[in-house]
Amino acid sequence: MHKDWEKLFNYLKTPEPAEGLFEKITQRIRKEQRLLIIKRRLALFSIGVVGSAAAFIPVFRMVQSGFTESGFTEFFSLIFSDLGPVTAHWQNFVLALLESLPVMSIAAFLGIIFIFIESLKFLTRDIKVVFKPLNSQ
Repeated sequence: MHKDWEKLFNYLKTPEPAEGLFEKITQRIRKEQRLLIIKRRLALFSIGVVGSAAAFIPVFRMVQSGFTESGFTEFFSLIFSDLGPVTAHWQNFVLALLESLPVMSIAAFLGIIFIFIESLKFLTRDIKVVFKPLNSQ
């Protein structure tokens, strides 16, 4: 019986893979790898968006307290209340405004806003890429 099976399989043609099957498989593997990388970036940028949104309120309060502690608001209000002396000594007034400006808290605030906006930009781009196959099917 064993020889009969050998004869049968010797006469049968071995099946050939479809034309371009290897290219299709490698393209699919590359697509899945790219999708995995995008999903990882999606997680990273979503953490960036949530983290910067959570840090926004404390940094904003830090900017507010920096303006009130440095006296910047009082100097700035002189423009509207006593314009005559301000225009007479405008150079000294501008220097006083710049010296009382809370630069570090403003830089931290702008940094948080920048991180939020950039993370949101990359997050929306990656979300479009991840959910694009769902829309096209």
